[in-house]
Amino acid sequence: MRLLRVCASVVALAAGASTFTRAQTGAASVQTMGAVHIAAFETPQGVVRVHVSSDAAAGDTISGMVLAQPAGSTPQAREANLGQLNGFVVEWQGQQTPVSMRRYEWLIPTTVGAGSGALSLRDRNGRLLSQASLPIDPVPAPALSAPSPAEAFELPRSGEVGKNAVVRGPSDGTISGKTVSVGGTQADLLAASPRQLAFSVPATTASGQLPVRFASNDRVIEGTMRVLAIQLKASNEQLIGGQRATLTVTVSGLNGITEPMKLTMLNRSPATVRVENIDRPITIEPGQVARQGTFVVTRRITGVRAGRFQIVASVGNPPLAQFDVQRAMNRALADWQAKQGIAITPDANALIQRSVLEARTRLDEFLRQQQAHEGDVEGVFAALLSHYCFDLRDDSRSRRRTTAGAGASAGIMLVALRQNQAATVEITATEVRRLSFSEFLSQLIGHFTTQQSIGYLLVRSMPDQIPVTIDGQRRGEMTNRRIVTSVGEHLVVVAGSKPCRQRVTITAFQLGVVECAAS
Repeated sequence: MRLLRVCASVVALAAGASTFTRAQTGAASVQTMGAVHIAAFETPQGVVRVHVSSDAAAGDTISGMVLAQPAGSTPQAREANLGQLNGFVVEWQGQQTPVSMRRYEWLIPTTVGAGSGALSLRDRNGRLLSQASLPIDPVPAPALSAPSPAEAFELPRSGEVGKNAVVRGPSDGTISGKTVSVGGTQADLLAASPRQLAFSVPATTASGQLPVRFASNDRVIEGTMRVLAIQLKASNEQLIGGQRATLTVTVSGLNGITEPMKLTMLNRSPATVRVENIDRPITIEPGQVARQGTFVVTRRITGVRAGRFQIVASVGNPPLAQFDVQRAMNRALADWQAKQGIAITPDANALIQRSVLEARTRLDEFLRQQQAHEGDVEGVFAALLSHYCFDLRDDSRSRRRTTAGAGASAGIMLVALRQNQAATVEITATEVRRLSFSEFLSQLIGHFTTQQSIGYLLVRSMPDQIPVTIDGQRRGEMTNRRIVTSVGEHLVVVAGSKPCRQRVTITAFQLGVVECAAS
């Protein structure tokens, strides 16, 4: 994704630059971009950024980069501030890492249950300077199977210069002993978990389809990936209400494409500027690519009021062509069954996978919008499948409850359900036929606007199997489960003998948790 920010006479066009709203010392921000949580601690001396894998879960060993960016208008001032930043310490659950080490390795306790933990920045004397709430999945991830070496890791198929890409596969959760190179250029590793390794796609002397090499100790996996780059330039950097300018978008790295690619742009400042024809993605046909592998398009910008504006863009193949969909489905469904202890029958599994492929066009469109918001499309895809499986589970439970309740009192029904729960809880072809993935996706998308990014909600109660209402809408969900929802504040109500009401704020591509004692 490429970012254009205009504020007074400043145009920010640096590749892959992350933008964080400046906060007073004592506060910190956490953003999630391309499968990485980035906690930014802002101090008078500069910014310390800690990179954490977005799938970090209770019980994991994780590692990542700690990067210091000193403030100062002169080299001497920046050097002095860097010296102070390097004396600071990052702390997680009592585990301390000096900023000067540039890399941490931590163990997440299995007792983390709130969905987040305090990540702290301290000075060399131990004084607390700033604190961030780091998203952590409280549910331990299932152990990964050990496939053959050739199948163990999945390399990215494409990436944008300066943006994050992910190598997926089982590992020890550390960065040590691992390298990634693209087109012969070493990539900066950002964060690792036992299931993935995120890196920043480097700028290379060549573009287009390039070799990618992943080395983990004595194991080497090689492949190819298409490296793309986007440049945005505004003809006028200062707009007031009614003024116009031209936005020029140049995409490079398209050498030799044989299938159309999509260029998606988002206007993140609609109150400040309008951008014509930005609502639909632009299709880049192979015949439209210049000899040097570039594609150029322009759009008119009209000022609404004075102030800075932000326009972002991303380009690539359709999202479902960016990863191995079959492999991702198998992994997501296996992980869901392992976590929930609920079986999906073979015929139901086959119907689910067929239903997902039938929804490809709508699914690609939704994933493309999330990619424009810097979401990890394979991670979003897995989250959608998880939500769908929970819907199938809840439908199955609801039907059994109705059947068990026919001619029986509520008390007898509840006892019967709990006595037979272990034997009867499974997802069969019946549930999939009642709710296809396409129908599920249409219902879900109906709760979003095209400009909204998603987040995740985990709702748990004791006991479980309690109805859930979100923002006054009852859609059949029952605890315990995960829900894909829009960002922002939501009112969650868990019914029961003691109804539980909680407000939770969902951040883009991060997990919010609601815990309730419903009886």
